Amino acid sequence: MNIPKNPSSSLVALCSAVYFTSYLTRKAYEASILAICDETGLARTAAGLAGTATVALYGIGQLLTGWMADRFDPRRIVLAALLLTAACNAVLPFAVGSVAALVALQALNGFAQAMFWPPLVKILATDLPAERYRGAVFAVNVAANVAIVAVFAIVAGCVQFAGWQVSFWLVAGIALAMAAAWGRQCSAGFGSPVTEFANPESRIPSAKPETRNPNSDSAMSFPIPVTALVPIALAIVCIGVMRDGIEAWAPSIVSDLYGLGASSSTASVALLPLFAVVSMAGARALRRTLGDEIRAAVALFAIGLCCTAALFALHGGSLWTGLPLLALLSASMHGANLMLISELPGRFAGSGRVGMLSGLLNACVYVGASSSIYGFAAIHGHFNGWQPVFVLWAVVVAVALALCLKAQAPFHRRLC
Repeated sequence: MNIPKNPSSSLVALCSAVYFTSYLTRKAYEASILAICDETGLARTAAGLAGTATVALYGIGQLLTGWMADRFDPRRIVLAALLLTAACNAVLPFAVGSVAALVALQALNGFAQAMFWPPLVKILATDLPAERYRGAVFAVNVAANVAIVAVFAIVAGCVQFAGWQVSFWLVAGIALAMAAAWGRQCSAGFGSPVTEFANPESRIPSAKPETRNPNSDSAMSFPIPVTALVPIALAIVCIGVMRDGIEAWAPSIVSDLYGLGASSSTASVALLPLFAVVSMAGARALRRTLGDEIRAAVALFAIGLCCTAALFALHGGSLWTGLPLLALLSASMHGANLMLISELPGRFAGSGRVGMLSGLLNACVYVGASSSIYGFAAIHGHFNGWQPVFVLWAVVVAVALALCLKAQAPFHRRLC
């Protein structure tokens, strides 16, 4: 079936709703860690190990699902993901009594989550022209951050009035409802099932066409030259360390440093994604002002470095200084994520490998995330405080900043 190449905003809305749902089912565990540990006595390191399993399988799965999205109907991959993550969340409350079962279940959920992003990018990049694609991935990322606010609010309410277990059953039900809606719309011909890129002339025009010179690094498996791709990928690893580590342990940081209870800590941290939405809008403005995604990422990493230095200097500060600094730090990482993972692949949609490229770059996030979710808890436990973690944050952000500076020259040569 030939699908129109200028789909209505309903395509973007449906993809945003799917990604909103994926974040509900992905972040429910992170939002519940503090309550689970307090109620069951589960050690934070054991809870972090289950979180590590999620992001490790997510990262590995990105490589496979990125390849699959370029070769099979991405709509079916998304449907399978919704059904699988619904099952994982529904069963999780029964698995917390066994660390092995919890880790295995979270690993399976991580793979289910890996089945969302590359297929959605493929659908949007295939069906939408350049500027519409940029707007679409912004909308999808905003939906993800709204979902983080929602899931922290859901968990806080469930902890207060019903129990953390109810939050998992609730997000599982939402995922099943979304699967029904997605399947019904796609059966009606919604979204593109094709695997080749249509209308490449409408794509972001600033990347030079690929050459097939085997001695040129632009003839690698990906359309970004390897001299830029490697530092960009490593900088994205640093984003994963920071973004997901902060999201996982911010409730514990707020609880430990500022004396709030589990429900209040979880609810207060729900403000972080609101700053992330503002940051993503700011990141887009930076990209338009500075000229490209790499320059915008450099500016955002510089902001993040200032935040980490302030947190260390203030020993976390008070609730009224520390929480805004955490929010701004998290927001800067989300903005850099938007630039390097969401917008950057769109420049190379005409190569026919946008699914694989987006899968590779997104996998790098979760290489970093898999280490930070467990690692931050281990460092905190070993040193009995968050100051060493703040030092590590500063080092990681500084490395990301240096890597993006290194990537600028070869990346700009590719665009000229």
